[in-house]
Amino acid sequence: MSQLFTRSTAAAFVLSLLAGCSVSSPHNVQAQPQVRQLTQSAHCGLTGPGVAPVNSSRELDKLLGVSGQNMATGVIRQVDLAHEQLIIITLGQRPTAGYSVGLRDVQWEKPTLKLEMRVGEPAPDMMVAQVLTSPCVVLGVRGGPWERLEVTGLTATPIVKTSGK
Repeated sequence: MSQLFTRSTAAAFVLSLLAGCSVSSPHNVQAQPQVRQLTQSAHCGLTGPGVAPVNSSRELDKLLGVSGQNMATGVIRQVDLAHEQLIIITLGQRPTAGYSVGLRDVQWEKPTLKLEMRVGEPAPDMMVAQVLTSPCVVLGVRGGPWERLEVTGLTATPIVKTSGK
């Protein structure tokens, strides 16, 4: 008898949790943006540091057409810009190989999308090619829409962009 009671109590508890999850709150109408890292490159040809939101094929062609960039563009060109925005973040020009930039953390404080970047540097005793590089990362963003973009980790102060939406 107690085993039956335990199962029915557990079932009722699970059903009440599911019912509670399905209720939508009027304060949660705007979905949190989903951010994913698509690709990164040691040389994008952009002198930065900077942030370039991309909303159209024309803007994308302009950025991917930068002389000297060696980014893998296949995955970027597969993005449906009607449903996902691209954000290209560049570390800026560096004097040697061995630098990188990637996504560390994402926070959504409506209407601001905050992206914290991770910057990699060559170790002081590491042998690296003496060549100018411009590391970058390409992110895909779904949802939002954000009105303000704040990128930290590249420079001493955040780089801020507004969407104009």
